Amino acid sequence: MDQFNDNFTTISAADLFLANDLIERGDYDRAVELLETAVAENPTDSTALTELGIAFTEGGEHEKAIKALVRSIQLDEGASEAHEALGCAYYRSGRYEEARRHLERARELSPQDSGVLRNLGIAVDKLGDFDGGLALVEEAVRINAFDYQALYALASFRLRQGALEEALEVLDRIASDNSPVGLRLLALDHIKNLRRYL
Repeated sequence: MDQFNDNFTTISAADLFLANDLIERGDYDRAVELLETAVAENPTDSTALTELGIAFTEGGEHEKAIKALVRSIQLDEGASEAHEALGCAYYRSGRYEEARRHLERARELSPQDSGVLRNLGIAVDKLGDFDGGLALVEEAVRINAFDYQALYALASFRLRQGALEEALEVLDRIASDNSPVGLRLLALDHIKNLRRYL
């Protein structure tokens, strides 16, 4: 740690927990407010900058997210979470090649992170490589069978393949497991529609 950083404290675990909770509950404005305060107190806290970027992304402020996440990576190039978050911010702003590049870097840093693999698979698919995207999402599910977002992405790939029974099997799992409520409801809706064709 350099002398400049010694003059600052990093974001407290309690504030980080609260910020994550606010993001999960969709209260992005309050999360941003909390995290901007933390960054103002310590502009070199890469963790706070990464979380701020995530809050901005989830709140739809992608350019602000990109700015915070680029700064976070400048401070800590080896932070997988920052690269993944930047990849997601670029993806949501329609900059798919930049998204892929940062998600690939996140994968280099955390090769067993199912979330990174899932997001990379979605970006690769968006760039026109369906098979490559599918392989990455399948790998994400192999690594973490309880990554419900990866399962949902896999179901979407199966639907696009026309493999309706396989898609239904994955959606049934999401609907019956203890998956997040939003995904469970989406899965139930897809199941209802799919049953008309099977």
